[in-house]
Amino acid sequence: MGTKTQPQPQKENERRIRANDREFNAQFKYADNFIKTSKYTLLTFLPFNLLEQFQRLANFYFLCLLVLQLIPAISSLTPVTTAIPLIGVLTLTAVKDAYDDIQRHLSDSQVNNRRSKTLRNGQLVDAKWSGVQVGDVIRLENNQFVAADILLLTTSEPNGLCFIETAELDGETNLKCKQCLPEITELGQRHDLLWNFNGEIICERPNNLLNKFEGTLIWRNQRYALDNEKILLRGCVLRNTQWCYGVVIFAGKDTKLMQNSGKTQFKSTGVDRLLNFIIIGIVLFLLSICAFFTLACAIWESFIGQHFQVYLPWENIIPKNVAQGSTVIGLLVFFSYAIVLNTVVPISLYVSVEVIRFAQSFLINWDEEMYYEQSKTHAKARTTTLNEELGQIQYIFSDKTGTLTQNIMTFNKCSINGRTYGDVFDLRTGEVIEVTDKQKYVQNSNYNLSNSSSIGNKSTTAPTILLHTAEVHPKSTIMVSSPEDGGAADISIAPLNITTATATAMATTKETTMPIKGVVGGLAAAAMTMKALHEFTPSPTSNIRRVQYDENSIGHTDKSETTSAQQATWRQRSTSQSPTRQMRRQLSTLSNTSDKALEPVDFSANPEFEPDFRWYDRTLLDAVRSDEEHAQNFFRLLALCHTVMPEYVEGHLEYQAQSPDEAALVSAARNFGFVFRSRTPNSITIEVKGNREEYELLNIIDFNNVRKRMSVILRRGDDIFLYCKGADNVIYDRLSSSQNDIKTRTQDHLNKFAGEGLRTLVLAERHLDEAYYMDWSQRQQVAAVSLDAREEKLNAMYEEIETELILVGVTAIEDKLQDGVPQTIANLQMAGLKIWVLTGDKQETAINIGYSCQLLTDELADVFIVDGSSLEEVNKQLREFRESVRILNRFRPTPLEPAVNLNINGGNSADRNSSVMYGSGLRTQTSPPPAPAISVVTFSAECNELYDNLEKGEEGATTLRPDEIIEENTGFAIVVNGHSLVHCLSPELESKFLDVASQCKAVICCRVTPLQKALVVELIKRAKNAVTLAIGDGANDVSMIKAAHIGVGISGQEGLQAVLASDYSIAQFRYLERLLLVHGRWSYYRMCKFLRYFFYKNFAFTLCHCWYSFFCGFSAQTVFDPMFISVYNLFYTSLPVLALGVFEQDVSDKHSIEYPKLYTPGMKSQLFNTREFVYSVLHGAFSSLILFLIPYGTYKDGISPNGLILSDHMTLGAVVATILIIDNTAQIALYTSYWTIFNHITIWGSLVCFFVLDYFYNYVFGGPYVGSLAMAMKDLTFWATTVITVIVIMAPVLAYKFYLIDVHPSLADKIRLKCRVSTRSRQSNMVMRTPSARKARRSLRSGYAFAHQEGFGRLITSGKIMRKLPQEFAFPLGLGSKKLQPQTTDGNEGKNSQNNNNSTRSNKNSSTGYLNDTDAESAAGGGGSNGAHNEEDVSPRAPCQDLDTINL
Repeated sequence: MGTKTQPQPQKENERRIRANDREFNAQFKYADNFIKTSKYTLLTFLPFNLLEQFQRLANFYFLCLLVLQLIPAISSLTPVTTAIPLIGVLTLTAVKDAYDDIQRHLSDSQVNNRRSKTLRNGQLVDAKWSGVQVGDVIRLENNQFVAADILLLTTSEPNGLCFIETAELDGETNLKCKQCLPEITELGQRHDLLWNFNGEIICERPNNLLNKFEGTLIWRNQRYALDNEKILLRGCVLRNTQWCYGVVIFAGKDTKLMQNSGKTQFKSTGVDRLLNFIIIGIVLFLLSICAFFTLACAIWESFIGQHFQVYLPWENIIPKNVAQGSTVIGLLVFFSYAIVLNTVVPISLYVSVEVIRFAQSFLINWDEEMYYEQSKTHAKARTTTLNEELGQIQYIFSDKTGTLTQNIMTFNKCSINGRTYGDVFDLRTGEVIEVTDKQKYVQNSNYNLSNSSSIGNKSTTAPTILLHTAEVHPKSTIMVSSPEDGGAADISIAPLNITTATATAMATTKETTMPIKGVVGGLAAAAMTMKALHEFTPSPTSNIRRVQYDENSIGHTDKSETTSAQQATWRQRSTSQSPTRQMRRQLSTLSNTSDKALEPVDFSANPEFEPDFRWYDRTLLDAVRSDEEHAQNFFRLLALCHTVMPEYVEGHLEYQAQSPDEAALVSAARNFGFVFRSRTPNSITIEVKGNREEYELLNIIDFNNVRKRMSVILRRGDDIFLYCKGADNVIYDRLSSSQNDIKTRTQDHLNKFAGEGLRTLVLAERHLDEAYYMDWSQRQQVAAVSLDAREEKLNAMYEEIETELILVGVTAIEDKLQDGVPQTIANLQMAGLKIWVLTGDKQETAINIGYSCQLLTDELADVFIVDGSSLEEVNKQLREFRESVRILNRFRPTPLEPAVNLNINGGNSADRNSSVMYGSGLRTQTSPPPAPAISVVTFSAECNELYDNLEKGEEGATTLRPDEIIEENTGFAIVVNGHSLVHCLSPELESKFLDVASQCKAVICCRVTPLQKALVVELIKRAKNAVTLAIGDGANDVSMIKAAHIGVGISGQEGLQAVLASDYSIAQFRYLERLLLVHGRWSYYRMCKFLRYFFYKNFAFTLCHCWYSFFCGFSAQTVFDPMFISVYNLFYTSLPVLALGVFEQDVSDKHSIEYPKLYTPGMKSQLFNTREFVYSVLHGAFSSLILFLIPYGTYKDGISPNGLILSDHMTLGAVVATILIIDNTAQIALYTSYWTIFNHITIWGSLVCFFVLDYFYNYVFGGPYVGSLAMAMKDLTFWATTVITVIVIMAPVLAYKFYLIDVHPSLADKIRLKCRVSTRSRQSNMVMRTPSARKARRSLRSGYAFAHQEGFGRLITSGKIMRKLPQEFAFPLGLGSKKLQPQTTDGNEGKNSQNNNNSTRSNKNSSTGYLNDTDAESAAGGGGSNGAHNEEDVSPRAPCQDLDTINL
């Protein structure tokens, strides 16, 4: 350790840190690395929790009531009646809060106890994350999370480079490069030197700017500037770097990740807020009633009560003066009635609500339909207070990376020389088979894939193989059956009529022979047949034809011979012919089930194949193995044109790519036999079918967001060629003009791939003349060292050489969506939810995923792009977009309320028509015509529509055709860039942005920071007053999750931060559909039904006291026994309503998902609102009036048949209480739609419990009402009164319910009716949801998206990225040609380049991870054809492409 210096004063806007000096850093009291999301400790739990609970208005209200009940002069009820329920509520809530906080403690502990290697006293010690402090030097290993924000000191890579993945911060999975100060790299991993490092860092204070850091390092009396390129942030993951060391700058809550996390907000549901409003109204109502009774009591005492003082003497505290005494009595009665009538706001309401929410949370946790087998993860409700809010969501804000996608890129399809590969067809039906990620282990029995003659061999033991299941979605009506033993195949073509002339004319390709073997061979045949059919021009016909082709015509197309000798033999055949029965049986086995077992192509013949690679179209592999020129060229380009680095991990070749796109392409080439082996700064080595091919790397023209392409220039032998890949529109502009035919066909394939949501890149090549290249290289070097307009000159040079390209093909990569994402989004949109995607990814990637998951569709009228960099530009764009929307709305027909139709017979169809059904007939599109590209989806069905309530004022609304469903499509989507979003969120443009965005079907915000995500959510919450849900899986989503009403975390690959901050956690995005449409809707439905019934039963109970007041002189005398009042809500009526709130459901979970429109009432708060509350109150008031008046009229002055007097207070109270319990039982039985064993036990058990407890209390414990009920029940009067009262109360309710079901049925009513009608035909398909994703369609948009960044090409050609460099950049195997840099009089360029290469070579690192060609094998062949290398014959290094490369 160096000598400690006296601390210098720290300025307010700076932060001073000294490495390895805890004593120095302690004086500034920096935050440690301990993370805390919990709220309580053992000492603070009780006071803080009680304080929080009494902030609830209801709890405080009941506390005041309890205090009033302790005053005997005003209380007619014992304090126990309020104390027991209040204590119960506080205890139950405290237990729930303690449980939630314990979970937070456990999560915090899991993060804080992660291990990190920290340097202490010159030794590495294993410390907890929470023990890391500012100034500590820590060591990070490959694939390890960064524990805190650190300044990079040294790394295992040459030149102090390291690579990180920032998915936690911005959602991007492509690697980013960081580099430490060159002056510190000498420390290496020597712990003594690192411990003695005492540099002092002066930097900015903690902030939330992820892309900005400013600081200075003072070390050895030198000052070094620090920027963001030298900082690793907490939440990043170290990739492709064995180790690195860094000094902690910010820790814990000061890290930029936590600064972006936002503050935890108290979340309450809309039902809670409505309840608070209702309770205030009820309290005001209660005070009004009490005031009325106060006045009435005073008047009654003044005129009547004063004359009864002998019988009813006034209390001693009452003045003897009549006026004064009456006033005082009235005031005391005010508080007495406040106590008696407090049950209109029962404390048990909150007990029941908490119990119901608690139970609903466990139902979510226990749902096996949301269990993800792959990661053994259940859905989890991390809070128990927001369940019903899940049923009221209006806006969903979703992250992209890891939430919608799997962070996995797969090589899905391709087009080579005008022919597509990758589609797999069902042989029996001709439908395209969509392969999903579901896998099954099945036994491969009864046939051998390698020999068609052994199909019937039953004795051979079939191996167990891993198969994927495939979902079959209709793409066409072509039926193909494979021939057996050389026979002809059948093709049944329903809507197509392909004549022999057409086939001959359009068949412009030569087929190589490929026999059909087994089922896989049949699949290949079908695939090739379908590809051939795509090249023809079909004419629709109603006739069904059979067409035969020769088996020899099945193979790969060689487009180099395009005009002769390659005619497929097509001839019409009688429809009476049929294929062999055995093959028919096999095809039926494959095709006739909903889950098809589909075997991937076997690549095991390639020793470098990857077991996880999946490809199902065998024709491409056969073309490669048969040395088809274009297929070979295609994969050779993929293996050479990239910036991937190879390395060996435990003897296995692995690729480290800067972007997942490049990794997928190089991996595909590897599996097809073109293995990228190694690279040096001036060479690339690949292996093709076991033969090594080594290329001299002349130039890498790097990718950037403007060029949208990258190129490599290579030399092999005497040939120089350029390989290029990039966006379709960029490459197509640079193709030679002699390729119109192949360009047209490839463009069709590009449109098809884009329509399927795939990420496309176009591949092209150009053969270069050596003289031209030498001249170009010289001029490029001049441009690279130019001091004036260097970038423009270099771009001009690149434009010059990247022209006259020859089209090679197209790659289609799938940014692999999580299973079920398109279906989930479609169903949620059908339910009426608006989905916004907020991602840190770039624009092209975000748009591509939008199409892939069908958030964006080709039917949209327009996709607005907001990318202005200034306020004025953004304002102009928004103004234009708003005008476009206004024009479209003017021409669009008046929207109708969506109508959903049920097919009772189970039929299901989804036909797109160009007309819309209105009224009783077809309303054609007359003037003014609708705007183009607006599609209206109509679904044919065979029964009455579900929704008849169209918008008011629509003529003919009640006569809407029953066979139509109208889906309103706004026709627009908007994509906003992060820098433009800053202006959109400004006060000047906020309203305009909202106006445009709210009228768009989809909104995508790209390149947004975590804080911007939260601001967008806050904007919608504030401006739209909408219920929002945010879903994400990374730390960059935490602020958004905290800002939304509901936060959902996906327990994915990006850590636990999102889950820890969330209210609910699920394992896959598709489970959001069930979480909302099933659990959310059920929770809201149950809670609303519970509240309506609860208020009904309590007003029916409480208002009996009000009616009785008119007959007892307003004395606050209760009708019921005080014990009955105490336990009415606790025992007699609590359990049935709890069972209703936990188990009730109007329709099943299956129908909740099949009919998303069921979710709409929750979004509009239709099931419980002020109107429904008033209805419940009026219903309760009516019931209480009948409950009291009929028994009162019966028993007042009543005499039993045996002469006993019935008109006593206790008998009346017992009779009214009994009828009340019976009425409650009848009402809740009528309320219950879904009966379980618990409903039966609680409903009928509560009725029995009343009689049992009444008996025990009065007879066993000696209650004051002993014998009252027993005597009344012996009389026929009681039973007659009970029956009449219950009938009078229930008859209007039943009549109203029958009226609603018959005249105004809800969607749930009609679904239940459908279920009863179709009980005998349950196997019919009645799924009313949007069609499956990945429809076969053509798209005119570009499918380009490439997650790559500029700079890696320069790192490669400079040698900085190489761990071990060959001597003098020597080119292996003597494949180098003559020097490419001509001798010039200006020697500065060569000198500078040579110096830089020498300085690069001087860095020798002992690590041998990345591969190069200076191995024994390449050294042995170093002589090449000339036998030796010399300075004149061989280029010692690759020419530098620009000044940046030279500087590197």
